[in-house]
Amino acid sequence: MPEQWLTVAEAAAAMKVHPRTIERRMVAGKIENRRNEDGQVQVLVDLPDAPPTNDPVSSEAFETVKELANQQVDIAAGSASALIRVAQEQAMRAENQLTLARQDVGRYRRETRWAVATVGCILILVIAAVGWCTREMTLSQDNARHAADMASDAAIRAQSAQFELETAHHQLDDAIVAKARAEGELNAYKTELSNVVEMTKKHAASQPTSLVGRLTAALAGN
Repeated sequence: MPEQWLTVAEAAAAMKVHPRTIERRMVAGKIENRRNEDGQVQVLVDLPDAPPTNDPVSSEAFETVKELANQQVDIAAGSASALIRVAQEQAMRAENQLTLARQDVGRYRRETRWAVATVGCILILVIAAVGWCTREMTLSQDNARHAADMASDAAIRAQSAQFELETAHHQLDDAIVAKARAEGELNAYKTELSNVVEMTKKHAASQPTSLVGRLTAALAGN
């Protein structure tokens, strides 16, 4: 059983199968294949040894098979060309899709960088705003604490002023009472002084004008 390299059509005719069966076996890896210098696909098949014959019918049959094989070769070549064109078109579409995908990736990268930069700026602004708010809150707390201290001091001073005012009222009341008492004593002194003056006048009128009389009165205790 010698091994021979035959075209797909020749191998199908020799093995009495359809050419698609040979192609399926090629795809499955069951038949070794190659491409010759003309670009035709050949397969390696095992053929049984055929006994020599001089039958003209066999020669005609061989010619018929050869013609059919050539037709199959032409068909296979056309199919291969069509497959090549389809493959080229698919490759071009794939290349276009790859180009579009690369463009999309570039755009996505630019958008990603822009988004990252925007988020960074927003983060910086948020940090600055938080710092400013914290500073303002600290200042407000300090101002509120200072105001509370001032209010406490004012309350203490108000209490002291209230106490001093009450003390002044008491002192004023005491002064009024002392004034009334002084006025009463002064009136009493005035009355007593008037009485003394009157008595002095009467006593002076009743005293003797002579020296002897004055001495007598002094000795008498008047």
